[in-house]
Amino acid sequence: MDNQVITTIVSTGGAVIVGLGGMWIATNQIGKRIDDVVKRLDRLEDSFATFRDVMNSKLAAMDLEIARILDKIGGAK
Repeated sequence: MDNQVITTIVSTGGAVIVGLGGMWIATNQIGKRIDDVVKRLDRLEDSFATFRDVMNSKLAAMDLEIARILDKIGGAK
């Protein structure tokens, strides 16, 4: 074989190996980033659920207080 052909084959093989390695690393990094986003969304969902529960209890207390006030106003007639 000619030296130029051997050099081309070795260079191409090396480029393929480097390219596949780079794609593997990039894929792993993307997977880690997706996992991070999922964790953040889970925490956000938990925070929202807590906020919703607090707001629902406050609104229920306010509704009860309004009902008491309306009962007093209606009972005073």
